[in-house]
Amino acid sequence: MAAPLRIQLTPEEDRLLLELSLNPHVHKKTRLWAMMVRLAGEGWAAPQIARHFHKDRTTVYHVLKRFLRSGPKGLVYRKPPGAPRKFTPEIAAFVRERLAEDRVWTAPQLAQAIAERFGGCLAPKVISRHLRAMGYVWKRTRYVPVGKPSAEEVQAFIEEEEEAKKGAREGVMEVGYLDESGFSLALPPTYAWCRRGEAKAVPRAWGSLGRVNVVGHLVRGKEGERLYFAVLEGPVRSEGVRAYLDRVSEALTKPLKVFMDNAPFHRSKEVEARKGAWRERGLAVGYLPRYSPHRNPMENVWRRVKGFLMPRRHYESLEELKEAVVQALRALGGVELKILGEST
Repeated sequence: MAAPLRIQLTPEEDRLLLELSLNPHVHKKTRLWAMMVRLAGEGWAAPQIARHFHKDRTTVYHVLKRFLRSGPKGLVYRKPPGAPRKFTPEIAAFVRERLAEDRVWTAPQLAQAIAERFGGCLAPKVISRHLRAMGYVWKRTRYVPVGKPSAEEVQAFIEEEEEAKKGAREGVMEVGYLDESGFSLALPPTYAWCRRGEAKAVPRAWGSLGRVNVVGHLVRGKEGERLYFAVLEGPVRSEGVRAYLDRVSEALTKPLKVFMDNAPFHRSKEVEARKGAWRERGLAVGYLPRYSPHRNPMENVWRRVKGFLMPRRHYESLEELKEAVVQALRALGGVELKILGEST
């Protein structure tokens, strides 16, 4: 039979243990252990304390021994270490290297690669949970340009754009961004709420059935943002761009510097020949660096229109599609411009 443990508390120790037992911000086990030690200091035996708290007396012996060995500090609760982590820092570094490769990885594929490299078995759900904790999300891939602009080209654009933005902030001019986009009878797939095990079906309509092409530009000035657009008849060609910029220059109330990409119909002879006349009306044309669609805010406009402002993903006719496109752009505050060659 184990010898009884005798606890003699000083007034200071008893006061400290009382504070620990009543402090709601202290771990509940520390509060319980403080009460056990105080009862032992009042002469209670370990079996008696165990019965009082409905605990095993071995637990009480451990608590009292810790107090005798380390004082009140021995009552601080420390979470047990538990089992070693299966998703180690080495595995995390390995996963980052794999995800940086020029390919896509699913959670089951990563689980297989980890098993081949480190052994063991990690469930795909476990890997998905750790990926989210590492800052990764599961999302659709997107197309990006193949090439890259030169550093000199990018720097020249940044300086030209900043000069235009400075004029816009001062209120002496405005800056704009022009782009075109095409809409088919069947829009690209998107996300939708569906019953588990089912998928939202969208009829496929091939491009040979026709499409609606739109040109638009986003203006930024001291008064805020404004969106303008026009529906083109047929494919995007240099004459359509020229006609649109003619219409824009005619309606200017303040000088405008408009930036657009390097598509052939933006740098055609027909467009180049009109720049002098546009400049006299207050319209100057600039160009984005090559392979830089992310620098054009109009890309975000098209993304919003196709992403959720056109909830129907399939249309029966071009007229129906055209009406939906116009309504979506107007929902963003867009103003439709009528240009030469467009039906009224």
